Amino acid sequence: MRSRKRTIAALAAMGVCVLALAGCGEAPAEEPISTSTIVLAADGSFTHYRVEDFDREYYQLSELDSMIRQEVQNYVSGAPGDGQAVAVEQVDTLEENRDQVMVSLHFADSSVYEDYAAQVDQQSRSLFYGTVKEAIAEGYDLAAVLQDTKKGTAVTAEQLNKIGDKLVLIFEEPLQIRCPSKVLYISGNVRLTETGYVDGTEGEGPKYVVIK
Repeated sequence: MRSRKRTIAALAAMGVCVLALAGCGEAPAEEPISTSTIVLAADGSFTHYRVEDFDREYYQLSELDSMIRQEVQNYVSGAPGDGQAVAVEQVDTLEENRDQVMVSLHFADSSVYEDYAAQVDQQSRSLFYGTVKEAIAEGYDLAAVLQDTKKGTAVTAEQLNKIGDKLVLIFEEPLQIRCPSKVLYISGNVRLTETGYVDGTEGEGPKYVVIK
């Protein structure tokens, strides 16, 4: 019997979506997605692109696509709300590497993302995407980890009070992050790339990104 985890891995490797996506710097950048990535939206939602190896001898792309869509349908049918908590955006192989596949799912918010991971993938994934004020209320000590992206200096309590309405992403997975606006502060275990994205693929522990 085919392993569900292996099936998801194959799906997750699917496809480079050549989208005109805004980077995390001042100007938008156009670049194909080729590694696992989260693309943030200004309304608190985001799309998760999972890229992994695809075993063509063992799986059919159509089977993987059907499986993912059925899993999402089963999840949203049992979830409260209008059924838009999770949506499939793409399941496809990467254009430049047909041995990899990408699955892109749009999540209404980070709590849905965590619940979906637990219920469907049977994995524990920690991710928070909300305002700085909300993050502090949940117990995150942002002053202890955030640095100004321009000066490299630590964020003060006074600065935190002024940016309470700004959005912050807190995650632990090895991911690239694409933002809808300029990055103001990051933690030391991530970096800004030349194309304006946040690279969180190598750092360990919780990673922090505050956007304008």
